[in-house]
Amino acid sequence: MKLIEAYIYEVTRRLPEKLREDIALELRSTIEDMLPEHFSEDEVKEALSKLGDPAHLAASYRDTPMHVIGPKVYDAYLWTMKMIVPWAILITILVHVVETIVLFSGEESILSVVIKSIGIIIANIIHVLIQTFFWVTIVFIFIERIGLAKSNGSITTYGSEWTPEQLKYVHVISKKKVIPRSEIIFGLVWTAIWVVLYFNADRLAGVYRSSDGDGLQMVMPALNQSVLMSYLPIVLPFALLEIGLALFKWKERQWTMKLVAINAVSKVVSLTVFIVIASNPALINEAMIPYLANVLEINSSSVQNFIDWAVWTIIATIIVTVAIEIYDSYRKAKA
Repeated sequence: MKLIEAYIYEVTRRLPEKLREDIALELRSTIEDMLPEHFSEDEVKEALSKLGDPAHLAASYRDTPMHVIGPKVYDAYLWTMKMIVPWAILITILVHVVETIVLFSGEESILSVVIKSIGIIIANIIHVLIQTFFWVTIVFIFIERIGLAKSNGSITTYGSEWTPEQLKYVHVISKKKVIPRSEIIFGLVWTAIWVVLYFNADRLAGVYRSSDGDGLQMVMPALNQSVLMSYLPIVLPFALLEIGLALFKWKERQWTMKLVAINAVSKVVSLTVFIVIASNPALINEAMIPYLANVLEINSSSVQNFIDWAVWTIIATIIVTVAIEIYDSYRKAKA
């Protein structure tokens, strides 16, 4: 039954969402009709061989042809694009974000830097996607015309023609448990951003004022960078743990109880580290409090109370967010 379920999964995952359930029922019924009452694994393989490559069978259910390039390499071509494109986008975003933060001098307002960066990132992603699509397509056309000229079958993601034996390596993933690659990429981008922000907090987080209509300029940093750097032996291993967890999610591709446990431990540890750092009274630049008190024309204790309130509000918000995230991953793994 595992081979049958894997075969149905390989066919239906290539179809539009609205067709999958009906096609799965129809296909399961067809396979059962091809088998005797007490069938063996060899008889299942023989029946599936008669049905043929899942990619070709899926194509027969579609209303429109799927010929971006030749059908021999179409499935492998799509698999390659799905593997390369997310990483190309991730690297493009990371390179620009890191470059922007490192080179930020504080002479230009944060808002204008963010707006300019968004435009540059979008333009770079479009450029990378065009280049990726062009060169990958050229490579596969070359492979199809030269490398597979003597083969009549299609090339699968395993690099050879399809056989029922390949179904043993298929992981049937429930839609409710699946971890979208976009979610993993966002996690990696977010980890990289907060690490870079951590190392440059004194140049980015601070009190900004507009002078002579020339945009917002930083007056003084809000955080004490030396205090942040004292926590580096704790923060850096945690950042590596977050990257490792993202790669593990990429490998598993679905929520499991093991992954839920690892993710929960990682989130609780990160939350603990954040609370320890944020609750350190030396973290806030002590010169900022009298400055704000003077600008706002209130006493320093009121400014201090407001900062304490803001810090603990952020902590409470993150605690709730982490709890929801852990419960949501548990719910998906149980589905």
